[in-house]
Amino acid sequence: MSSQNESGLVVGSGTLLISLVKAWYESGLSKITVLATKTLPADEENFKMVLEQTLLRTSEASLTILSTAEDNEANWEDRVRPYSFVLYAAQHGDLEELQKLQSACITERKMLLPAMGFRGMGMVGPLLQPGGDGCGETPWRRVHSSVFPLDWESQPFSDTSATLLANLVVNEWRKVVNGENEADCSNQCYILNPLTLEGSWHSVPPHRFVSEQKPILTVTDLELKLGADHEPDPEEWFSWFSTLTSAVSGIFHVWEEGALKQLPLSQCLVQPVDPISEGPAKLLPSIVSSGLTHVEARRESGLAGLESYIARLGPVLFPRLPSHQQEDIQIGAGFTFGEAVERGLNANLAKELSKRTLHRELVLTPMECSRIEDVHCRFYLQALNITEGEPLIAYGEPLLGFPVVWVHSGAAWYGSVGLDMTHTLRQSLQYALMKAEHPPVSSVIWNDHKPESVIISPESPTGHAPKIRSAFQTLKQHHKYPELFNIRCNSFLIEGPIEAVGVLLSEEATP
Repeated sequence: MSSQNESGLVVGSGTLLISLVKAWYESGLSKITVLATKTLPADEENFKMVLEQTLLRTSEASLTILSTAEDNEANWEDRVRPYSFVLYAAQHGDLEELQKLQSACITERKMLLPAMGFRGMGMVGPLLQPGGDGCGETPWRRVHSSVFPLDWESQPFSDTSATLLANLVVNEWRKVVNGENEADCSNQCYILNPLTLEGSWHSVPPHRFVSEQKPILTVTDLELKLGADHEPDPEEWFSWFSTLTSAVSGIFHVWEEGALKQLPLSQCLVQPVDPISEGPAKLLPSIVSSGLTHVEARRESGLAGLESYIARLGPVLFPRLPSHQQEDIQIGAGFTFGEAVERGLNANLAKELSKRTLHRELVLTPMECSRIEDVHCRFYLQALNITEGEPLIAYGEPLLGFPVVWVHSGAAWYGSVGLDMTHTLRQSLQYALMKAEHPPVSSVIWNDHKPESVIISPESPTGHAPKIRSAFQTLKQHHKYPELFNIRCNSFLIEGPIEAVGVLLSEEATP
């Protein structure tokens, strides 16, 4: 398809619109129709000047100017229908106006490439395809609020900035129409700093709120999924988490060690964005995770970041459930289905333990670890002995049949609950080393039982499946019935080596 024969419509206002028309002619193209949504007397003179300069080079140049100034309720479908593509250029981007134009282009199956000034920054793309892919609302839901200057209302938008964006739009449009090279504007957004004139392309994957998604399904083939577990290599998941990370438009704002201390535990920080913010994307609280090695810390941090991100989508993912059930669903992410389910179960148990701790006194039994065979527990305990002195370790009252362990270190108690004793003690020792925030313990009651001796065995090599089967039986004995929801159908998860599950503990078995 020749770009010279394309019939195009340019919609917009201000300096950026004029610059785009000028760039259009300077690129060798000769015909364009302009729909000016806001006009000033000087604009008409500028359009006339651009056309006169173009006619000196080619007699074929023509410029048709339409206006909506007196008809703000114009039917956008009628406006775009005669044209094969639409460009949008507005120095002071009007999101409501762009949304209406975008909706019309989707209805009429027209390509749309927007460029605008938004909160003090220049933005181009992504390209809206005739089928609706590349929805124009995606960038301002994906781009982080920290990108835009706080004093954006006072930021100048120079003619040079407008020229740069206009030339970029024309160049990208020609790539799209001629199909010679892959256009950068497909699923990417260009962001320009008008003060420094620095800019670059940033990936903007489809957002849950503006793209069609498959419904979240209840898991009915648990055994089949548990049997298909295969964990990816660290290089694979590390690379995937890296693609999710961008300080401009990522699902993770940061995912790194940064300035965190790496002794006695390796640590990694992740900060997800809030997927339900209307845009620009706000940031969720940062999460610091730890591990015996840097790889473990990175792994745990990435999974915790995903769980935090997905948890915010509860009302969107589970619209048919009552609000109280939506709040009760805990998210588990993992590199196998079994790991995701186990993490979701542990999240439910941790929530129950926090509630119990707030409303009840601790009833503890001293624990004596006669032998610690688990490498992690042994290292964590040694590290605590060196940094804080020998900790006090005690059993708590079981929670729904699962072990609870409390560690007293420094001046605080750190508790955990898990599917088995090894995991539970490991978590409690880890919390103590990190001095993790916990619900305050008001008082402790020691029972009259003699200290119990226990051997802390290493983590079972049989994987997650046996623990999950056993956990389901234990929960059933306490009249709790897990209901699992497969969340992996969310678009960005499908492409990754990841599983994500919502876990709801119900009082009644699901039919």
